[in-house]
Amino acid sequence: MRIAIIGTGQVGTTLGRAWANVGHEVVFGSRGSTSPVVGSSVDTPAAAAAWADVVVLTIPWAAASQVVPALGDLQGKVLIDVTNPIGPGFVLTHGHDGSGAEQVAALATNARVVKAFNSTGLENMANPQYGPHRIFMPVAGDDGDAVSKVVQLAEQIGFDAYGFDSLRRARETEPLAMLWIKLALAWGNGRNIGFAVSRRLERDAPSSARPSKRQRIAIVGSGNIGGALARAWLRTGHDVRIVTRDANATGVKALVALGATTSGIAQGADQRDVIVLAIPAGAVVEVAQAMGGLEGQVVVDCTNAIGKGFTLTYGHTTSSSEQLAKALPGARIVRSFNQQGAEVLVNPVFAGTRATNFVAADDDDARNSVLELAADVGLDAVPAGPLASARYLEPMTVLWVSLSKAIGTRQFGWSLVRR
Repeated sequence: MRIAIIGTGQVGTTLGRAWANVGHEVVFGSRGSTSPVVGSSVDTPAAAAAWADVVVLTIPWAAASQVVPALGDLQGKVLIDVTNPIGPGFVLTHGHDGSGAEQVAALATNARVVKAFNSTGLENMANPQYGPHRIFMPVAGDDGDAVSKVVQLAEQIGFDAYGFDSLRRARETEPLAMLWIKLALAWGNGRNIGFAVSRRLERDAPSSARPSKRQRIAIVGSGNIGGALARAWLRTGHDVRIVTRDANATGVKALVALGATTSGIAQGADQRDVIVLAIPAGAVVEVAQAMGGLEGQVVVDCTNAIGKGFTLTYGHTTSSSEQLAKALPGARIVRSFNQQGAEVLVNPVFAGTRATNFVAADDDDARNSVLELAADVGLDAVPAGPLASARYLEPMTVLWVSLSKAIGTRQFGWSLVRR
């Protein structure tokens, strides 16, 4: 393919070099006169875009509003948006109800816009291989042929690429980029990390190790997530109580048969170390207040506030966990166990690799307690900073469900892999 890279920074140069190495023609669109890649040339951005089959936008987000319209008519061309809409204060400027990619699509003339290559660092663009794993690369767009072309381009340079049939999925992949940035730069993991997807094998067995510290856990809700966590913690020896209005419900009785106890709502928090909220997000505050407000308690928020059109209720400026913390000012809120499906929580082992569970909280002791609970059931438990990081973790749910539909199975997990 003929590929125009708009921008000659590190990301554009790395991608351009990778595609040139596998035989594509690469031209850089830049005001400069020297190509950063041997064998490639430089032209003006508009001329490079006019020549290319695929145009790759690798400029700072702040420049997009001027650069994209100036590229001219992109009729029939694929425009890959590699930017992330990061504004002052190093926060996303778009969230649950929009994305930078959708803004780029509005700015571009007749382009088939695809979001890709924005969710990881340039080190992974140069080498996306981590032992047996290839870095996960989400590719999202409204045009199926354009998405397929970009998936092919990603696979050719070593990524494990998956196509999503809507540009709206950029609303999740842009927060995923922020999560990678925070993990790499703010939370001490370094830049040689990435997200990988693993499928279930028949030999994969869940952990049956006994915990170093037996905790008394109250789980509010016995649905898919609550039931999966209850089974996992009972298997590893924790004291599990199911808080319910109906102790005779089939799901509750099945958990009691495995060793759980039950209580009503008002008594649910009595003599418990950790409270896990695994009920619909709209009911959480009312139930928590009926439990006494949970002041001083470690409260794990597993909920996801998802509205019409499978869209998150909150986005880049706040999260459902932060809203819960405001409603329960005395509780020690922790965001966890919401990023993947119940199948992952029951058995987090995929092809011998542990799925990762991120844990965010403002209270260090509360975060550490939940990290231990995640590790007890075999998850790769990773601290994810303050509770505000829920803004990046909550979109992972939507992305996981979308990926399960794209690949036709829920028997997969994603992991944080290290070089």
